[in-house]
Amino acid sequence: MKRFLLLLLLCCSAPSVYGKNLLTIHTYTSFVSPLYGPGTQLKEAFEKQNPDIEVKYVANDTLPILLNRLRLEGKRTKADLVLGLEDLVMDPALFEKTVPYASCCLAFTYDSEKIPQPPQSLEALIQSPHKIILQDPRTSITGFGFLVWMKKVYGEKATEKWKALAAHVLTFTKGWSDSALLFKKEEAPILLSYTTDALYHELTEGHPQFKAMVFPEGHLCSQIYAAKIKVTQNGALADKFINFLLTPEAQNLIVVKGWGYPVSGEIPDSWLKAENYLPAPVAIPFTSEEVTASSKKWLQEWIDGLIQ
Repeated sequence: MKRFLLLLLLCCSAPSVYGKNLLTIHTYTSFVSPLYGPGTQLKEAFEKQNPDIEVKYVANDTLPILLNRLRLEGKRTKADLVLGLEDLVMDPALFEKTVPYASCCLAFTYDSEKIPQPPQSLEALIQSPHKIILQDPRTSITGFGFLVWMKKVYGEKATEKWKALAAHVLTFTKGWSDSALLFKKEEAPILLSYTTDALYHELTEGHPQFKAMVFPEGHLCSQIYAAKIKVTQNGALADKFINFLLTPEAQNLIVVKGWGYPVSGEIPDSWLKAENYLPAPVAIPFTSEEVTASSKKWLQEWIDGLIQ
């Protein structure tokens, strides 16, 4: 009987590694990138504060791919927490709770040495001759965000505008990281990215010539969430990490390593003094429910717009 109880205890206890409690966090590739992701530094800081916990990241190519994986795994998933969830792709069926820890806004990054007079509006960009690198809205959160952006600005004219834009799109990549590599190789002078992308190039690479376009039509902005999986066996560990993300130390890492706007509102001096710092621009309103209900229709409009 004692042996049976011991086996039961071992089977039902939280996963562990090297005598530590294991917290498995699913996220997307760029979050754990040493170049523009805060993942490594957040893991190190959290484990230093909690030496009895081992954080394991599982990196998926993109956020939509991550969510599809969780849906397929269902109750069999080993994930405890998701980092990087956005308003665009909320799925209440998967998560017990979601807590915002940062925010982001889409913007087009351009090379001012190649384009000294950039388009001053979304409409001007669509009608311009400049080659643009975009992401596929079926696999990329940035690509999907631009899909929503186009629909919210143009409504029933979205397909028509996609046709005009498609004439000078270099490619639609699977994810943002692939697009960033093409932009770095100078395959095109304009990249769909974020308002803080130009700031990253200036502060980490010393390239202030990369700028962000700010449009009067507004920008697509989203909160970024930590989401606790409903079926996790490590709820207390997940809660501890979520609480850590809201501390001053973690918020600073999210800013200076992850290039997101912090929920604390504390912007570092390095940003404020930079040539390319932009506060969050005017945001286009949308709801997660609206996006979920209409995404298939909007994706079809995008496909129709690409068929010349």
